[in-house]
Amino acid sequence: MWSAQAFLFTAAALAFSACGPRNPQTYRLAPIANARMLVPPGVATAGVSHAAVILQGSKGVPCTSAGDAITVERHRGRLRLTVTRDALVKQPVGWLRQWTAALESSGCIPAGAGPDLAARILQSLPLDPSDAYRLLHADSVQQGFVELGPENRLQTQAPIMKSGKTPEANVIEISSVSGSGYALSVELHESDPPIGVETSWYALRPKPDGPGTTIVALSAERRIDDRTEPANGPLRNYFQFAPEIGFYRLIYKADLIEKGATTEIVVGAPSRAELEQRTRRVLDDSNLCKVSDPSLCAVIPRHVAVNPALAVTVNGREVRVGIRTWVRSAILQSGGPRNAEDVLRTLTVKKPFAGKLVEVEFDRSSSAILDLTLLGGEEISYSAR
Repeated sequence: MWSAQAFLFTAAALAFSACGPRNPQTYRLAPIANARMLVPPGVATAGVSHAAVILQGSKGVPCTSAGDAITVERHRGRLRLTVTRDALVKQPVGWLRQWTAALESSGCIPAGAGPDLAARILQSLPLDPSDAYRLLHADSVQQGFVELGPENRLQTQAPIMKSGKTPEANVIEISSVSGSGYALSVELHESDPPIGVETSWYALRPKPDGPGTTIVALSAERRIDDRTEPANGPLRNYFQFAPEIGFYRLIYKADLIEKGATTEIVVGAPSRAELEQRTRRVLDDSNLCKVSDPSLCAVIPRHVAVNPALAVTVNGREVRVGIRTWVRSAILQSGGPRNAEDVLRTLTVKKPFAGKLVEVEFDRSSSAILDLTLLGGEEISYSAR
């Protein structure tokens, strides 16, 4: 079986060799009706509706087609994937991530190669980036979870307790109850009152010795009273997983103890296919993750907030934006002008393609580029002048 690295090299090399010399080697934004069609490098026009992605597959292992959206054929020891745009965009949320995970599980492609294959499929045809995001991410309030990958950052905000202990050690007691009739007064006492807030950031870094990522701490700062100072690291890393874990989802579950509250759980798994199964089990069984288990889940204390973000680069600095957002939002969050249209004249946007960043060409007289959905890893630059 080929390694993920060999698989990716073959896919990228063949994809570039298929690009005709007359076709542009940049992305091009082509607004069509109410859509924002992004034409990838090597594709002639926004009207192209079919594409072939050729890659190395494992010999003797069956590789299942996906109806009319993606057909899979073997050709001279390689796999030829024929992608049909109209059928692809009709698939449900998160479908492409799940389908490539199934290819990994069956052994059709190497373990860990699914995300890059999904990206290559989406980069083979003109697509509205919002469709690309939807095909990759099944996350929503209704689904009850958020997908986490290398493009994400995680922020935790935890109270700093007077004793220096972690917030889950705090005990809230009823010290007195007074009143009469229908009016009662309850006085609460905290065994360890908070004196400040610690904000920490984490990244999901590719594992050097296997598929998936590892959650690592990036930074921490502590605010006590009106003073904020950087720290060497968080008082507690809430994302301590076993070495074999490489794929994660942030799950939100209604708290059965505290009415109206939500319990946050990060579920981990050694493969994306197993992650899908574990997600369903945790959502169905509230007892499965009562406490943290390094081989399954990290249960976040109720006093601690976890916020997922998307990482992009703006004017050479990493900016963390909402998990489903646009170029406009990245400009605003980077400290740009409130009217993002003011930067159109100097704006440059680059998106990942086959392992490198490629510029997006767009009409500078239109604001359509500002509403381009971000997938993570983009590089944005502009001058405010």
